Amino acid sequence: MVTTVFFICAALAIAGALGVVSFRNPVHSALAMLGTMVSIAVIYLLHNAEFIFAIQLMIYAGGVMMLVIFVIFLLDLRREEEQRAKLKSGKVIAIGVGGLVFLSLLIPLAGSITGKTGGMTEKALERIGSVEYLSNELFTNYLLPFELASVLLLVGLVGAVALAKKRL
Repeated sequence: MVTTVFFICAALAIAGALGVVSFRNPVHSALAMLGTMVSIAVIYLLHNAEFIFAIQLMIYAGGVMMLVIFVIFLLDLRREEEQRAKLKSGKVIAIGVGGLVFLSLLIPLAGSITGKTGGMTEKALERIGSVEYLSNELFTNYLLPFELASVLLLVGLVGAVALAKKRL
């Protein structure tokens, strides 16, 4: 039963991700992204990561998607479409970069094929506690990247407001 739900959610996540990059309408792309985020949240729940499941739903599927939809409605998309038509030569570069990203995502798969896996086992996660382990790692070893991500989100929000204010 769990395996069936996992494969259904994985297929929905992949279909949603493909929808994000293939839909021409930005609202449809945002809704496809929402479906991807909800599918990933269910996969977290299947792996007994209840805290990450809740954060995925509240922060990403709720807050970030609301911000994305808000920015889409604030921007003048007709003028953006005209400018996008001029950048057809960038498709070759985008396909190349996308291929490199895809190959880099295959590196963890190569580790599972060869039998080399990470040091964190299911028993270690049960002993440590997933929320405790996550908070310790986040606020000790990964404090700087965590703060840089928050600054990056703040800069994105300020940029969206500046773009919206310029056009009002």
